[in-house]
Amino acid sequence: MREFQDANAADVFSLYHADRLHWLVAEIAPARPASTVVVLRPPSTPFAASGDPFEILMLRRNDKVAFMAGSYVFPGGRVDHADWPTRGSHLPAPVFPDLDAEQEAAHRMAAVRELREEANVFITIDDLYPFAHWVTPEIEIHRFDTRFFIARMPMDQSARHDNGEMTALEWLSPSEAIARFNRKELLLPPPTYTTIRQLAPRRSIDDVLAWLKTRRIVRVMPGFVKNGDEVTLTLPGDPSFPTIPGWDVPEETRFVLENGNRWAPQRATD
Repeated sequence: MREFQDANAADVFSLYHADRLHWLVAEIAPARPASTVVVLRPPSTPFAASGDPFEILMLRRNDKVAFMAGSYVFPGGRVDHADWPTRGSHLPAPVFPDLDAEQEAAHRMAAVRELREEANVFITIDDLYPFAHWVTPEIEIHRFDTRFFIARMPMDQSARHDNGEMTALEWLSPSEAIARFNRKELLLPPPTYTTIRQLAPRRSIDDVLAWLKTRRIVRVMPGFVKNGDEVTLTLPGDPSFPTIPGWDVPEETRFVLENGNRWAPQRATD
């Protein structure tokens, strides 16, 4: 069994992201391997009436958890030792270019387990479609090396949040999620916001899955810029951050921290 690099993280209970940043990094925390699942279902209102191609399962994180407190996120969490395949298991070839078969199998199992634990949704590892790879910046205290997957919501199941780590569950279309974020009714971390914006142009779940086959999965680790009291997170393709081959540069390549806990997206102009 191959192991990922892991580390113990200190508990930090704060709604304010600024409280959790290292401005003078004495030691960079290793990024814990993690998985998240973007679960899609057909719109609850017919497409002809709503104009929404699908809805996304969103969970609100408890205000007292140590990472992304109070934010709306996709189900997910870190890879545990129990998620590793048993020795001698027949494993398909990995899709993520930097993982071997055992590592990807562990990520898939973690995604399945976290979805079950946080949202009471049961799927298999074969129901997952690899989508993206995000790494928490080195300036953060809590860091994760996260693999994103897409999955269809099973038709015969109903999602339910765990009422512990997650305090609310909603199905939101991409347009509704962005509109509510713009009205400051909910918080979306930059990778979550960017993912929703990437999915928004797709016209159906089948269109999403077909689109995935054309995408190259690249490792994205945002950068941080601090100018006086202003804190900015930048993505590849921003004027201050060289792009990555194969990365589709989003419309908003920077996020400015507002009120200590809200990352406001901006389009870079220079």
